[in-house]
Amino acid sequence: MNLINKKFLALFLTSASVFAVAAQESNTGYFNDNYQMRWQMNPAMGNRNGYVGFPGLGNLNVGVNGNVNVTDLVYSYGGKTVLFTNPNISAQEVLGNLHDKNRISQSANINILQVGFKAFGGYNNVAINVRNTASFDLPKSIFSLLKEGLSNQTYDIKDLRVKANAYAELALNHSRDIKQVPGLRAGVSLKFLLPVAMAEAKFNQLELELGENNWYARSNAEMKLAMKGLRYETDVNDRTGNRYVSGVNGDDIGFGINGFGFGIDLGALYEWKDFTFSLALSDLGMVNFNSVQLASTNGTKTFETAANPIGVGDDGDSWDSFVDNLSPLYELSDMGDSGSSKMGLEGKLRVGVDYKLPYYDKLHFGLMNTTNLSSIFPMTEFRLSANVEPVKGVAASVSAAAGTYGATYGFLLSLGNKGFNFVLGMDYAHIKMDKNHIPLTSNADFHMGITFPF
Repeated sequence: MNLINKKFLALFLTSASVFAVAAQESNTGYFNDNYQMRWQMNPAMGNRNGYVGFPGLGNLNVGVNGNVNVTDLVYSYGGKTVLFTNPNISAQEVLGNLHDKNRISQSANINILQVGFKAFGGYNNVAINVRNTASFDLPKSIFSLLKEGLSNQTYDIKDLRVKANAYAELALNHSRDIKQVPGLRAGVSLKFLLPVAMAEAKFNQLELELGENNWYARSNAEMKLAMKGLRYETDVNDRTGNRYVSGVNGDDIGFGINGFGFGIDLGALYEWKDFTFSLALSDLGMVNFNSVQLASTNGTKTFETAANPIGVGDDGDSWDSFVDNLSPLYELSDMGDSGSSKMGLEGKLRVGVDYKLPYYDKLHFGLMNTTNLSSIFPMTEFRLSANVEPVKGVAASVSAAAGTYGATYGFLLSLGNKGFNFVLGMDYAHIKMDKNHIPLTSNADFHMGITFPF
């Protein structure tokens, strides 16, 4: 039988914090006048010149964000690297390092083709991108269960969710000065989304309660997969005789468009003396995936067992036995094709102010707040940056930030004016490594772009 065991789940949670790769626009470059991709953060921002992006490398953003670090889940004991489930690591130490809600979010944004030009009374951008996003929302209670075993009276695990999607994006942007209001500039980006694949697994309910003699458990879980030709594989539980989803059959997978989506970005700039105020809402919209394969517990399952696990740790046979007894709670039934499923984009709100030194206007300072509008895991960050362009085409920005994901610093360098431009930067530049070259933080990113301005 295909079992979910403690060691595997613990290793999955740990590796997710190590290997998740997230993409975001360069917040450090938000106030850099020579950074041509600022319109993706605020569609009101135009550029001095037109440009064509290098295919595949016009705008590349990768990184990782989360409030869980590798060192919260991997420890050093007796000269060895061990998981947080090791009995020599105290539950108090492990749980004290975690939050009530823990997230590791990841995505990637790879620009395929892009062009910017002046026309129609303003500035315009057209871009074709490939994007993927994923997130792991992990309540502290799941770590408590994995670390302590069933040693408490009750466990109520909420908001345990894993979701991911991949889609192509066609973005059309236009910005212009508003002549009726001197100093005001507005912009809008329309995004047409062509989804390829989606996956989501979540526990709507997972409760474990210790009675006088038995354990009582309730669960309501579901999993959705959407990709052309994708189907579930099933097996039979030898003990209960129940048929359950045991895997995925990808023999007939087709990498084609599997639905439709739409998004919109709105932005505005207002110049007043030496200040420029900015406001933007981005990624407002949704994606509709077709051919969604649904697996679920088919309602709330209630289960009772007299199994009484003793001891916890990496070698707890009693845990495996208990998981075996509780298998009806997490074994999902194949519910077939449920039609389509909508997934909202995680919108962002940006509010900023830029101050240009009156006696040296090539140096200016910016302060920006970025807020993720996710209802499950909202995020906010304040970032202060210094930006200088001593000669046209050579611009640098450095920044310091603090927020939901802690404190960090970043940089962005933009070299080149007409003919060729190269951008390199990071928003999270304080990556620490252990002796085995494993990153000790879940916040890191990388931004690069090659364009040909004209």
